[in-house]
Amino acid sequence: MNEVLIVGSNGFIGSFLYKKLNSSYSCTGLDYGQKSTVDDYYSVDLTQSSGVRNFAENTPICEIIIFLVGLAHKKGKRQELDEFRCINKQTLVNLLSALGKANKLPNKLIFASTISVYGEKMNQNIYNEESNKSPFSPYAVTKLETEEYLLNNYNTQSWILRFAPVYAPDFQLNINRRTRAAGSFYKVGNGGEKLSLCNLENIGSAVQGILENKVPAGVYNISDENEYSYNDLLKYVNAKWIIPIPMVIVKGLYYLGKMINNIFLKENATKLISDNIFPSGKIREYIDLPAVLTDSIGSLENSVIASEE
Repeated sequence: MNEVLIVGSNGFIGSFLYKKLNSSYSCTGLDYGQKSTVDDYYSVDLTQSSGVRNFAENTPICEIIIFLVGLAHKKGKRQELDEFRCINKQTLVNLLSALGKANKLPNKLIFASTISVYGEKMNQNIYNEESNKSPFSPYAVTKLETEEYLLNNYNTQSWILRFAPVYAPDFQLNINRRTRAAGSFYKVGNGGEKLSLCNLENIGSAVQGILENKVPAGVYNISDENEYSYNDLLKYVNAKWIIPIPMVIVKGLYYLGKMINNIFLKENATKLISDNIFPSGKIREYIDLPAVLTDSIGSLENSVIASEE
C-alpha cells in the first residue's frame, strides 16, 4: 500500500483528503499543533530546520506528499511578504531539503496552489495554465514563487494544482464573501458577471486521479466544469433581500485602488466587475471532475459559516 503524507492535514482540505484516501492508501498527517483530526499524525514546525531534519531522519519513506500548507490574508492584520514567503515557500523548501539529505524524497509531490497567481485583470476574462501570471497579493506572489521552485528543481515529480475558490456544504466562505457584506446580501450591477469555483469533491477526484497514475506531472487549473454568475450564487444561498450596488461605484473603487496602489481594493473590485473564468479542461483530458454547485446541498441557514481570523 502506497504511503501518503498529507502536509496541512488539520485544515479543511487536508482533513477531507485524509478521510477520502485513507481506505485505499496508508495516510499520515503532518501539521503544527498537538490536536489533530486525523489518526496517524506528526506535529512538526516546518519553519524550524532542526525539527524538520529530525522528522525526515526518523520517519519512514512516503512515496507521495500532498502539500497543502498556506498562509492567506488574515482580516484586520497587516502581514509582510517575508511572512508569507516563510510559510508558503520556505516550509516546503525545508521539508524537501531534509528529505533529500535523508534519501527519502517522494516519487510524487502534489502542491496546492491558487488561481490567484494569474492576477485579476480588467482586460482578460479567461485564464488557462499558459496565461501570463501577474499576482497581486503576497499570498499569490509566494505561491507562484513556490511553483517556480518546484518546476526548476522537481519538475518530473511535481503536480501543481491551482484551485479556484473552494466550497463545500460545510464551507461556504468563498460563496459568502461574494454574496453578502455586513450581514446583507448584495449584487453589483445586474449580477451577470461570471466566475469559476471549485467543489471540494473535484479536488478529491483530481488527487485520486494523480495517485492512480492517470494524470502526468504538470500544472493544472482545478475548477468546476460549470461557470457561475453572481445571480447563480444568490439563488444558491436563497437570498431574499438583495441590496443593488451600481457598477459605477465599484469601478470607482477599482480606479481608486489603482491610483493609491491598494492591492486589496483593486483586486476585490476587479473580481466583482469582470468575468474570472479558470477552465480545467487540461486535467479533464485525463479524468472527470463531475461535482458542481448544485451537488453541494446547503444554504447560509444550514451550513457552517466559516469566517476569517
